[in-house]
Amino acid sequence: MRVKFYREHKYVSAALNNLERLIAKTDFRKNAEIEEAKAEWADLSGMLQGHAEYEEEKLHSLLEKKGSTVHLLAHDQHEEMDAAFPEIDSLFSAAIREEDQDRKVEIGYQLYLTFRKFVGNNLLHLHEEETKILPELQRFYSDEELRLVEDSTYQILTPQEMIDMLRVLFPHMNALDKEAFLKDIEISQPHKFKEILPTVVQL
Repeated sequence: MRVKFYREHKYVSAALNNLERLIAKTDFRKNAEIEEAKAEWADLSGMLQGHAEYEEEKLHSLLEKKGSTVHLLAHDQHEEMDAAFPEIDSLFSAAIREEDQDRKVEIGYQLYLTFRKFVGNNLLHLHEEETKILPELQRFYSDEELRLVEDSTYQILTPQEMIDMLRVLFPHMNALDKEAFLKDIEISQPHKFKEILPTVVQL
């Protein structure tokens, strides 16, 4: 079985859908509920931006070295998502500032529609990466070369940071995904792997 990137997309997809459901249930007449959804959005948007930057730096650069252009659509999608962040931020702020109840509700509805479209675009983007970019990376690079991408990350992470990462990711993954993560950590950082294993077994 080839080395695969993007297993964490299962978590990304779940996070997007969880926030969509939260916004759908939010009573936009109540600022406390809006603030709760806004805080979740701040966490999610920060994660998505960091995730995109990592992909551009670590994965797209590998394809550029081989003269491939398969990643260009995903790059454009990253830029489109960047443009959507301030729009969603603005709608949250407008809903909180607005004092007229009917207007608050309408802004909330527009926010829900905007975010739902954002989720749809993101899901198409994840599909693009896994069906186009991943096979291209596997075509150009060996498993040993692909493992070096994550190796640099595992060198930096402390054992506790590894545990925290797996605690977030594992609830969204099947046994094969979990085994792949653990195998990569064991190959990259055997001493850290031994340290985290007792806790990981509990996960």
